[in-house]
Amino acid sequence: MASQNNRNNKFIRPRHLKRLGLPGMIVILLLFIGVTVYNDNFAGESTSSSEETAAGNEVTVEQHIDGDTTRFNYNGGTESFRYLIINTPEIGRDGEQDDPYAQEAFERTQELLDNADTITVEFDEEETDHYDRYLAYVYADGEMVNETLVREGLASVDYVHPPNDKYEDLLREAEDQAKSEGVGMWSE
Repeated sequence: MASQNNRNNKFIRPRHLKRLGLPGMIVILLLFIGVTVYNDNFAGESTSSSEETAAGNEVTVEQHIDGDTTRFNYNGGTESFRYLIINTPEIGRDGEQDDPYAQEAFERTQELLDNADTITVEFDEEETDHYDRYLAYVYADGEMVNETLVREGLASVDYVHPPNDKYEDLLREAEDQAKSEGVGMWSE
């Protein structure tokens, strides 16, 4: 029976733990607690820095220009933002006539942004163009406005300039869908 207890003890308390003794087991326990606390803190910091980045890209509308350009309040100022990889029909200026679907694109962009609780912008590799406009993917409550306009046939995939082409494939798929469904500018 004594040998039976010894055999069972081998499984309950392996030899290497016996050798450590109480001080060794306390050190291991403290290391385990330290690693656990460090990992929890690290995960918390990671989340808050992601939230800070997202909050840093939050904007509000200052002025609607057309379907693919909006002036946003950003970084303490009012800045012009050009939506990446898309082109909406042009609104007529100085007495010129609007391109077909220009007003629809403008109104849809306005609707998406004005009804959003949160508007954020995401930059690609280059943040500005030669007109000093910010270049961005614009999100209304997490939905990419660039993609919505293309999918609804109110914008085409255009002005693809690497390295600012992160979502080119996504937008081309949306355009193919709009063409195959014959919506918006693709209905004619």
